[in-house]
Amino acid sequence: MGELRYNGQVAVVTGAGGGLGRAHALLLASRGASVVVNDLSFEITGARDAAPHQVVAEIVAAGGQAVYDGNDVLDGDAIIRTAIDTFGRVDIVINNAGVAGGGPIDTGDEKEWDRTIATTLHGSIAVTRAAWPHMRGNGSGAVVLTASPAMWGSPGSGAYCAAKASIFGLNRSLAMEGAPHKIRVNSIMPSAWTRLTSLLPAGKLTGLLQNHYPPEAVASFVAYLCHRDCAVTGEMFSVGGGRAARVVLGEAKGATVDSYLPDSWVAKIDTVMNTDGLGFPASMLAEVDWQTENMPHVRDWK
Repeated sequence: MGELRYNGQVAVVTGAGGGLGRAHALLLASRGASVVVNDLSFEITGARDAAPHQVVAEIVAAGGQAVYDGNDVLDGDAIIRTAIDTFGRVDIVINNAGVAGGGPIDTGDEKEWDRTIATTLHGSIAVTRAAWPHMRGNGSGAVVLTASPAMWGSPGSGAYCAAKASIFGLNRSLAMEGAPHKIRVNSIMPSAWTRLTSLLPAGKLTGLLQNHYPPEAVASFVAYLCHRDCAVTGEMFSVGGGRAARVVLGEAKGATVDSYLPDSWVAKIDTVMNTDGLGFPASMLAEVDWQTENMPHVRDWK
């Protein structure tokens, strides 16, 4: 296969001032895409961060096309308006922006919880919603949502973990909505050395990320997902260090009881917990089918 190109396409990358977003923007621009470099960053003084402007300058210096957008991801309309006003279309949306915060459930700052969930989840929804009619009008498009290994859970990080885990259901639903219009939607759980992970306490993990998990290793797979020849949609992937792996949500066969009493489950809990023969429902309705296949008394419910 020849070099994957994105000539004539317009990509919107949120949180593109550094780390993963920067890597996404630079790679797509180097392959012919025009890029909207979105980043809402402030230094301690309150002044705009120069980083996203430097990304734009780097793209332009290399002969590419890019424009800076400083709107909050919660104002998705404004971000997409920048793409339309500058380049006339939008073909690719990479929802990379997110923040981590909140703390423990009982002592964490409520405003930080709200901000973390809003930026990470609602921001992705806002930008995607604004881009959707343009992609539908084009008859094609690619959306990438950024989840995190945090979806597996981490103590003291409930807000961030909840926001990232919710990407799974959002991704599946949008992929189904987009299919008739050839809009593909996928999500990633990236591991990389970025501005965010550099804030972790120094140790073996930070050394591993710094030495073996460059942002570019994630960007290469994301760019593949965004290419018109990629047919994959509705999937989540763990990506980092040159590795990509499909992530799935499975459901065990479970157990049934003859009476609806709590006592009935005492002897059944080991069967409930058994993960042999996992099923992987493709949709909400398919999950109901999976339930009833493992419930003899309602197996023929349809």
